[in-house]
Amino acid sequence: MPEIFQTNPETVLLPDVGALPELMGARRPIHVEVGFGKDVRVLREAARMPDELFLGIEISGKKARSLCRKAVRAGLANVRAYRGDVRPVLAERLPPGSVASFTALFPDPWPKWNQQKHRWIREATARQMRVALMPGGMVTLATDHDHYRDQMKVVMAGAGFELLEERPGVPDDDRTLFAQRFERLGESVTWLRWRSPETKDLAPGGGAGATTSSV
Repeated sequence: MPEIFQTNPETVLLPDVGALPELMGARRPIHVEVGFGKDVRVLREAARMPDELFLGIEISGKKARSLCRKAVRAGLANVRAYRGDVRPVLAERLPPGSVASFTALFPDPWPKWNQQKHRWIREATARQMRVALMPGGMVTLATDHDHYRDQMKVVMAGAGFELLEERPGVPDDDRTLFAQRFERLGESVTWLRWRSPETKDLAPGGGAGATTSSV
């Protein structure tokens, strides 16, 4: 069952659909990091921007609890962790225009052809991210898989995002333990950043900027 952990690691909330905006605080920008792993980046960013909120989404309960314990020790009251799949969060829990940024560094590429349906960055989720983002909000992604990189670019363009930068390697601000591992192995990685349009003309189910492909 999905769980939201407050920064008090002993407190676990099992919210109904729609409870997340109240928990996070709708009046402050929310930065969402998907698959934060060992959480070095989300904690670093939360410390740098104490007046903004950071939601880490991670399928591993162990990692979600670890993030909460570290946030408590660091005195970071602006961090929350959600243990569960990102897709229900995008579909049901983030109010339109509430998110300042999404970050997903090295999401599972599911490299085999028959596994690719499990990739979460797809047409539907790209549209949902655009709806959740504030006008001009950012999406930052990184991958070591060329086919997934190309799929990301297609679906993000189809949802109306503007590609601001594509570069090899990961800049220092977004370096994680995963990124360092790829560097040590000499693996090729791509880092990409998009901006959402300044106008909100895309409904959750489609509308302007939506595409009909099954990428």
